[in-house]
Amino acid sequence: MVPELTKEQRLANLDKSMELRRARAGIRNQLKAGATSASDVISRAERGDKAAKGMRVKQLISAMPGYGFSKTQALMRELHISESRRVGGLGANQTKALIEKLDGVEA
Repeated sequence: MVPELTKEQRLANLDKSMELRRARAGIRNQLKAGATSASDVISRAERGDKAAKGMRVKQLISAMPGYGFSKTQALMRELHISESRRVGGLGANQTKALIEKLDGVEA
């Protein structure tokens, strides 16, 4: 059964979702500019940042300098990460391997 929401509740939910989308876009822009690293984004997600936690892994990888569609897909296959996986849902081994590949440091 779908809950009945008031117009104000629906608008509040839309505002929250837009705010999270803007925050994820900001994270992607920081990654593209080299202002932040993959390990920074992952640690933000582990600390409870909803924007970082809800970001798809493929968006994180493709936002990194030098990663396009093909390279992103290949890395995700290599690390056995699902297309739909979000940063907040990565396992410990996947997280470690992803940081090593993207940042070049051991996690």
